[in-house]
Amino acid sequence: MKQELIVMAFKVVGWLALSYLYGVLVSVVLSKIGQKKWQPVTGKKADPFIHGQLIGNIERTFAMLLIALGNVGAMSMIVAIKGFARWGELSKLDSDVQGIAIDKFIIGNLLSLGFPVLIAAIGFFASKL
Repeated sequence: MKQELIVMAFKVVGWLALSYLYGVLVSVVLSKIGQKKWQPVTGKKADPFIHGQLIGNIERTFAMLLIALGNVGAMSMIVAIKGFARWGELSKLDSDVQGIAIDKFIIGNLLSLGFPVLIAAIGFFASKL
């Protein structure tokens, strides 16, 4: 029982570390989208995705938990909640950067939710070997 708890703790810590590193990678990818058109400057234009990395880590953790529980359909709630929460911010942006911000939002969601699905698929196929 004690060894199982230690293994589970290592899995959780490993997942959180991997999720954080993946979040940094997603941030780098998203920073390259629309770079010439939209460069938020402190005090002038607030970046609507300032807490995106933290939200992404939480999102990926919940997605992995839902996958582990076999409730993949509930991942749509994550997308819906984020969509409703960000809609107000995205709709207030200037029209010249709104398309870029929406693209970043969609790409970020796909990359973020695709990661736990990919990890789960790798785990599933590895367990079949």
